[in-house]
Amino acid sequence: MDTEVLRVSQINLNLTKKWKYISTLPTILFCLLGLGNIFVIISHLTDDSSKKGVTRGGRQLATSTFHSTVIIKGAVHIFTIVFVRATIFLKREQVTQFFGEFKTLVEQWSSFSSQAALSSDKTKSVGIISTRSEGRLRVELIILCISFIILTADMWEGYLSDRAASLTSSLVIVIPPMLGYVHAIFPFLLTFFLNWYVEILRGLINSSNFALVEMKIQLYHRLSDNVSSFVRLFGTCIVIDMAHSVMRIVFCAYFVASFASEPVRNVRGMISDVFTVVGYFYFLFMICKKGSQLEGGSGDFIKICENGFGESEKLYGSFLFRPRHPKLRKIYLDTDYFRVNLGLITPIVGTVTTNLIVLMQFQNGDKT
Repeated sequence: MDTEVLRVSQINLNLTKKWKYISTLPTILFCLLGLGNIFVIISHLTDDSSKKGVTRGGRQLATSTFHSTVIIKGAVHIFTIVFVRATIFLKREQVTQFFGEFKTLVEQWSSFSSQAALSSDKTKSVGIISTRSEGRLRVELIILCISFIILTADMWEGYLSDRAASLTSSLVIVIPPMLGYVHAIFPFLLTFFLNWYVEILRGLINSSNFALVEMKIQLYHRLSDNVSSFVRLFGTCIVIDMAHSVMRIVFCAYFVASFASEPVRNVRGMISDVFTVVGYFYFLFMICKKGSQLEGGSGDFIKICENGFGESEKLYGSFLFRPRHPKLRKIYLDTDYFRVNLGLITPIVGTVTTNLIVLMQFQNGDKT
């Protein structure tokens, strides 16, 4: 009997190890594909004669500025994708620990919500806990997937129908944007966690049950710690992804302006680029808005704690200064480079406008 149990345990251990290796295989292959694509882009960039065979959306690249922009755009795509995937892969144990702490936070929040609902109305039934933005996030993700399929099919159709296009053209012009559309899921991953943080903050602010104040404070500290872990894990990835989004907006806006100035306009290419500009502006706004909501919500919660809590209007400020309760601090999405909030939108718009003007000046200089 003991021998059979030992044999079964060994089999389960072997299966666990095999599954662990198998689960890491897609990430490794994805990164290798991206790195291989970067080498192709570099070799293509150093080959001046390759400019003649490169096309985009069935149109041969006419100027050196346009050609260089396409090459840089593809390189930025691949670098961002590989960097984010490799970072998450190398920190997979920390990500697993973070997600476990996140699940514990959500479970404690669910327990708190149930107690608060039952104490306020004992006849009220408590439903499944979810965020208010969950339905909207699902719809946006579905729209993203449908758009990804349509835009990818359009790019491949344009490439395959162009007899002058070479294999290198697909590796430089088609595959990088396609992988970029896949990478667009990453902002939704960030938004999933940020939605929960904002939802928990709203619940702590709106709950007026004074008997659960102790639990509120504990939840707030856990929330603050989890946000700090979130920033430590994904902070650099957020910076790289936002820089990638800004560059993609600049490049696609430049492509739209270039196509619009041509005698024969590439309508399909313009539609694709306009959609990309709008989509990535929305991604940036979505993340920045959540950062501002976290700042504002945490500030409101601290004010409530300092000024009074609950229906009894008992002052709660003295409770915060007890030794066993550390002082409450506002929650920020602070990366090593900048603070993520709506204050970033203005410099982003200025950066996009400035770089677009510079690119168009280079474009006009090439034509003269």
